[in-house]
Amino acid sequence: MSTGPVVIALGGGGARGLAHVGVLEVLEETAIRPDRIVGVSIGGIVGAAYAFEPDSSVILKRVVDYVTGDTFQAHQRAMMGASRGPSNGDSADKGATVGWFNQIREYLRANRIFKRVITKKALLASQLLKDVAENLLPDADIADAKIPLTIVAVDLRSGRRVVLEKGSLRKAVRGSASLPGIFPPVELDGMLLADIGIFSPLPTHECRYYNPSLLIAADVSPVIDPIEDCDTALSVMMRMEEISGTVFRDHVLSLADVVIHPEVGNLPWSDFTQAVELIDRGRDAARKVRDELLPQIHTQRLPSA
Repeated sequence: MSTGPVVIALGGGGARGLAHVGVLEVLEETAIRPDRIVGVSIGGIVGAAYAFEPDSSVILKRVVDYVTGDTFQAHQRAMMGASRGPSNGDSADKGATVGWFNQIREYLRANRIFKRVITKKALLASQLLKDVAENLLPDADIADAKIPLTIVAVDLRSGRRVVLEKGSLRKAVRGSASLPGIFPPVELDGMLLADIGIFSPLPTHECRYYNPSLLIAADVSPVIDPIEDCDTALSVMMRMEEISGTVFRDHVLSLADVVIHPEVGNLPWSDFTQAVELIDRGRDAARKVRDELLPQIHTQRLPSA
């Protein structure tokens, strides 16, 4: 019987990743203490917070207080504004003049965004992720975590994914969560870090480096929905990116022994307004797995006391 470590993989997904808090709470209740946490993007943020302070009640309060606070809510409004598409809320009874005005407004807004895309490093400034790191994480070295911690990102300079086990915690987590094009990449030790979760949202491959006896993965990726048609070149390219991400996710999910998949639907990555409900979804999914699968796997794969 294998006596390797218990490793937890926490995936990316923006706001949907708040479900990780509920997952960790239930695993803690079940007396499953991980020997290592491997996180990407928001999975890295939640995983890092828990690795440095392995008390789900503390992490729960800290996260909820922060994402419902005034500072984060201001950032939330900026995110929602940058990520939303053109408005289609003008009805015919508002008059042709109003409709024409809004078309011009959206045209000008789209061109401002386009100009920012081709002249700036990102649509949003780095301050949001700096605030997140400073409010949720200690100013520490990754290697000092109470539970061994790995942060996964991509280095834009080398073109390779990186596995970070030491160095600045806050910078590593910010880099791992810097969604390409949305947040600026982060400089760290000669690397230029960005979020690899856009095409590899679950770090199970990296978890296998540690030869775990039990690999538990929490996946908060959205489900791909059928569509009617792709009628533009851009829509075809975006659809193929969505499909390729789903195919690769299926591959990395197959590397896990147990998958916890909270029912977070297709909530936009930038919508943190349902924090409490998302955490509840994480609890529900983890309890289902705990009740049906984890006791059996725990008995079969871990050494007896």
